[in-house]
Amino acid sequence: MAAVAAALTGLAAGCGSGDESDLVNGKRLFTGEGRCGNCHVLARAGTRSSIGPSLDAAFGQSRSDGLSARTVAEVVYDQILNPRENSVMPKDLVTGQDARDVAAYVAQAAGGSGPDEGGVAERGAPDATAAEGRALFLGKGCGGCHILSDAKTGASVGPQLNDLRNAGTVKGQQLTDYLRQAILDPDANLVPGFPGKLMPSDYRKKLTDSELDSLIAYLVQVGGK
Repeated sequence: MAAVAAALTGLAAGCGSGDESDLVNGKRLFTGEGRCGNCHVLARAGTRSSIGPSLDAAFGQSRSDGLSARTVAEVVYDQILNPRENSVMPKDLVTGQDARDVAAYVAQAAGGSGPDEGGVAERGAPDATAAEGRALFLGKGCGGCHILSDAKTGASVGPQLNDLRNAGTVKGQQLTDYLRQAILDPDANLVPGFPGKLMPSDYRKKLTDSELDSLIAYLVQVGGK
């Protein structure tokens, strides 16, 4: 929050690109393929993940105090292009005009009362299960080892998760039970071609029961069709 305040102070004179941003595209990227909503609370966008800072808390009060949306957009744009060191936020999540569109949408939505309006309102919030599960998948490090198209991860250290129908489940075992065992006791039923001791075995400590259920539901939803 201190970094945000400093950035706001530095930009309060009102710098900006002067371009016309597309709020509909900004919300589309924020809630979907841009993946911003996987980590940030933004009430108007319907996103609730707490992996990263709440954007309502970070910028809502500044907007209420009279800071212009243009200035907030410049701060958000700079943070998108230059994530702080050791942040879970990847660089180049969105770039160019897409980054400006996301920044403009966040600037007008953060801390706002009531729903979005017009064409922006028609861009719906992400499915709650998918949004929470995807945030956990990315935030807990799963994407560093597994291919999952929905989460836009391409690492092949562990098995790919796009086609869980052919995951090699134990005969008679439900997919949800298979995934639960694979997460909590990864060496119990190894996928052919992958050695043991590859996946961390401490996810029982890293995930609450509720988070585990959400992560499994997400994997089944996007990989078990």
